[in-house]
Amino acid sequence: MSIKDNERWERLAALGAKREIPTPEGQAKMSAVILQLAEPLMKQHGKTAEKAQAIIMLTIAGWNKSMFPPDKQPMIEKDLIDIFVPKDGSAEAVGVAVEIMDIIADRREKLFPDLRKIIVDYDVEISGGRLTLNVTSAPIPDLSLARMGNTSSSTGAQSTNGKPESGTGTTPMKELGE
Repeated sequence: MSIKDNERWERLAALGAKREIPTPEGQAKMSAVILQLAEPLMKQHGKTAEKAQAIIMLTIAGWNKSMFPPDKQPMIEKDLIDIFVPKDGSAEAVGVAVEIMDIIADRREKLFPDLRKIIVDYDVEISGGRLTLNVTSAPIPDLSLARMGNTSSSTGAQSTNGKPESGTGTTPMKELGE
């Protein structure tokens, strides 16, 4: 196992993961979901590897933020801005980050309104003109269904008891603006 893989598993273990479960047949792979959400931004702005990685990072942040109840999202957004924008960063950088996360949240609501998974880890690799995204996600239980004794997630698939699922999506960079 590579150093990168070891570091990834250390992060996942810290979240309580014991193993990965491949995305069940017929369910959306989160790597493909993120690439689809990011596609318009990648075509317009993802002309370099650095910009493409930043767009993917903000897409994932926007996705995860949108999984929280609306009253919690401003607090989550503030925490994300503190992580993404340096303390000496400009107001413009903050505005761009917020705008991208809002665009992603709007697209998520239109394209994947019932998909309830949080992304717990990801890796972006750009090589040979291709972007490869590896994503590890975990289902978010629907608490109203759980109270009624139903163990299904909001997508209708059987719950995996919060075990992380992984998937990989690969997209040629030339299709994304390079």
